[in-house]
Amino acid sequence: MDTINISQMLDQPVAGYALPLGLLILLLAFLVLGRKSLAQGWLNLRTRMRLNHLGYGHLTKLHCPDGLGYHFVIDRLVLRHDGISLLMYINYPGKIFCADDIDDWTQMLGRKSYRFKNPFYELECQVKAVADCVPGVTVDGYLFFDHQALFPKGHPERVIYLRNIPQRLERDKQFKVNQVVKSAWEKLKAMPRG
Repeated sequence: MDTINISQMLDQPVAGYALPLGLLILLLAFLVLGRKSLAQGWLNLRTRMRLNHLGYGHLTKLHCPDGLGYHFVIDRLVLRHDGISLLMYINYPGKIFCADDIDDWTQMLGRKSYRFKNPFYELECQVKAVADCVPGVTVDGYLFFDHQALFPKGHPERVIYLRNIPQRLERDKQFKVNQVVKSAWEKLKAMPRG
């Protein structure tokens, strides 16, 4: 009578299946547990791609002097045919309650609410700083909220998100970029970034 060693029994028939079976278990665990993070990653990628296709060009993380010896880090500038638009990225998920003329806006996450300062003041300061660097060129600004924000009671006109990007920020091939705007853009491209 032969004695069977359990380790020999496990080594022989399972050896060919252990690696694929282990990988399958890891893949299933990743899909089940990481499904939400995969969806968030996809939406983040879609947001970046959409922003990268606005206007005729864009600059990110631009260091712009504020006139007081310091500088702003501008999230994104978009080159339009008739001017430059500044996009200030706001990352507040949940329901946002806001208006142009109130000091504090509210973010609702589930049943909890959080107040934050109206970001239009900061936006206006950044727009002014960029406009001072490129005199004679129209500079406007928008607050950009990503895919995680909802506005159940509406929002100001200068608040944008993926589904309501203004037509003036879109790339329009029927127009060429104004020469004054193009030279101002080159000046901004020479400024430090990072």
